[in-house]
Amino acid sequence: MKLHKDYYGYCYPNQSQKAALAGLLVVLFPAFLPNLFGPLSHAAPSIFSEWNAPKPRHLHLLNSALLLQSYVDQQSKLWAPLPNQGWKHCPEEPNSLSSSPKESTWYIQVFLDGGLNQQKMGVIAVAKILNATLVIPHLEVNPVWQDSSSFEDIFDVDHFIEALQGEVSIVKALPSEFSWSTREYYATGIRITRIKTAPVHASSDWYLENVLPILQRYGVAAISPFSHRLAFDNLPQNIQHLRCKVNFQALAFVPHIRELGETLVNRLRYPPNRNPKAGSDSQDKANEIEKQGAGKYVVLHLRFDKDMAAHSACDFGGGKAEKLALAKYRQVIWQGRVLKSQFTDEDLRNQGRCPLTPEEIGLLLAALGFNNTTRLYLASYKVYGGEARISTLRRLLPDMEDKKSLASAEERAKVEGKASLLAAVDYYVSMQSDIFISASPGNMHNALVGHRAYMNLKTIRPNMALLGKLFVNKSMEWSDFQRAVSDGHKTRQGQMRLRKEKQSIYTYPAPDCMCRA
Repeated sequence: MKLHKDYYGYCYPNQSQKAALAGLLVVLFPAFLPNLFGPLSHAAPSIFSEWNAPKPRHLHLLNSALLLQSYVDQQSKLWAPLPNQGWKHCPEEPNSLSSSPKESTWYIQVFLDGGLNQQKMGVIAVAKILNATLVIPHLEVNPVWQDSSSFEDIFDVDHFIEALQGEVSIVKALPSEFSWSTREYYATGIRITRIKTAPVHASSDWYLENVLPILQRYGVAAISPFSHRLAFDNLPQNIQHLRCKVNFQALAFVPHIRELGETLVNRLRYPPNRNPKAGSDSQDKANEIEKQGAGKYVVLHLRFDKDMAAHSACDFGGGKAEKLALAKYRQVIWQGRVLKSQFTDEDLRNQGRCPLTPEEIGLLLAALGFNNTTRLYLASYKVYGGEARISTLRRLLPDMEDKKSLASAEERAKVEGKASLLAAVDYYVSMQSDIFISASPGNMHNALVGHRAYMNLKTIRPNMALLGKLFVNKSMEWSDFQRAVSDGHKTRQGQMRLRKEKQSIYTYPAPDCMCRA
């Protein structure tokens, strides 16, 4: 680059050279300082982020919630366990010679994809229908999380086999004569022993007509994909009971996941330095309120990631930059197939189709009676906007914990960076909690709602349609909001709901998995 000299002999570039230098800086600057331009981390937004931290969208409600006083009787009702609802676990039927699995030389392989809760679906029932031996499932590498954890890394295989002994024959690996039947074998071409056409919610007859002939001819059949490939209706009662037994009893996590989960539970229930303060009448009242929740905790499954925010087509208060970023992301990922983007934000909220933000779930919890003494555990949370977006929730419920705050890096070493194992720890902690609530419907929500219903544990299901309408109303006073939330959730706190046609037995365990008390 040729530089020009001024009157005093100093060198300087001309205008075209200035433009070239500026362009070079634009290209090189992110390379040298990537954090300035990167997407949001768990902490704060970057300087040149696509997202600007929004102010609270419901400031009037928030200010009132921060000043609210909980009442002792409200806390007592909130933490009270569910009463007996007239359903119990069915008694174990003794295995007879006729019902025990016959020695089978046919083998079923399955390749499961998706997250932890898709991996729990009922392949055992298919093996039972076909009188085949099940090979311990192979878990595909999750394309989103890049998690290569195996079935054996997550679930206690010995317990799995022992719990189902007498029901289905299970082996850890194929016999040597079938050693050719591997995931790599099926990935390199069209194979006649691979079943990839199983329809969603297929009947047992479909498997007898399409899979049994392959087993009879080749001795092995590999089913992939498998999630939701067996119907929930018109199946024999013993098959339904088997699916329930697998999901609610046989699938136990490996010992180190249970041990870490139990460590987190103990630290949530018995935190250090929680002695009540002595003082005035108001302090005594606060101590009494805190006493109602002593030794108890609530789990919040908070999912508000970029995928969910973009797909919802809702406005979350991040300004024009956020709207443009989400619209662009939506176009790249779904290429115009998100029909909800045709509606206005108000329409979507009135229909209950917008996921709750951390601020909104915090206001819901406050209206239900949770307060600044509540022990709250955040499960499986990944928040678009990071800590800045969680800050309002933290103001409302400051006694908030997660895996990182409760356990050391050394204690988390076996699960760190492995999405399925981290989800398993959260699942364990959620099952031990006094109350569970999920900010948005999804696989984790459905699995825990069903499992906790099976155990008769309190689970709050947000009334999305009601909350959408309440949050649209910007003039509503806190007392009216609190009353509407309370009335709208009286029957959404773990009351048993019977399964309807086509619904999943894993979300609605009664009546298929349970018996009348």
